[in-house]
This record gives sequence, structure tokens and C-alpha cells, in this order.
Amino acid sequence: MFALTLNQKIIRYLFVSVVSVVIGQSFLYLFFETMGFTATLSNFLSVTLSTIPNYILNRFWVWEKSGPHDLKREIFPYWIIAFSGLGLSTLFVFLANRIWESWMVVNGANLAAYGALWVFKFIILDRYLFNTTSKKIT
Repeated sequence: MFALTLNQKIIRYLFVSVVSVVIGQSFLYLFFETMGFTATLSNFLSVTLSTIPNYILNRFWVWEKSGPHDLKREIFPYWIIAFSGLGLSTLFVFLANRIWESWMVVNGANLAAYGALWVFKFIILDRYLFNTTSKKIT
């Protein structure tokens, strides 16, 4: 199998991001608007649940990585990145909800936080977590 070009990875990463946004926003709406959870709890649950398919799609489809998952070099760092986004998005969601109290604003705040981290995450995933061509970080 041929290695994907950087542009192909970016396009696939974009597609995975769109799928993840749909999943995450759906969970956020479900928990916040339908089930009546607080904005911060809803955000925590939606990020936690949507990170699982995001990791799997990025690992297998974007970076075409197969074989066993490496807890130390892949899974833990991936979750650290995800929960860094969770921290920023929770702050945005909390502030948005205090000011406007609207599910649309809460969802928009969540999107804004993750949009701010999108490029940074791609670079980390491409260069360190799922890079198969250079030496791994030990």
C-alpha cells in the first residue's frame, strides 16, 4: 500500500473531523437540551463519547495505522489532546451558557474551542502519534 500524501491526510482528517463534529454536537444537544444536564456535564459526556470514534477513524483511515494500539505512545497522548480540548471547550461552554443560556450558543462555543485546536492536533498526530516514517518518541 502506498503512503498517503500530506494533502490526502488533510482531506481525510477534515472528513473525520466533520463526522466527529456531527457525533459530538448530537451528543451535546441530546444531553443539554433533551436530557437537561448542565452545559459542562453535557460537554464532558459528548467529548468523552465522540473521542472514541475520532481516535479509531484517525488512526486507521487517516494515518492508515494498523496493528496493536500503543497505550504509552498513542492512546494516552491522544486522550491528553482530547481532554485539553475538553478543558478549553468546557470553559467556552460554561461562559456561553452563563451569558446566553441557549443550546445553539453552547454548541457554537464548543465548536469554536475545537476549531481553535484543530490545526495543532493535526500536527501532533502527523508528526508524533501516528508517524510511521520517523523515529518514535520514547
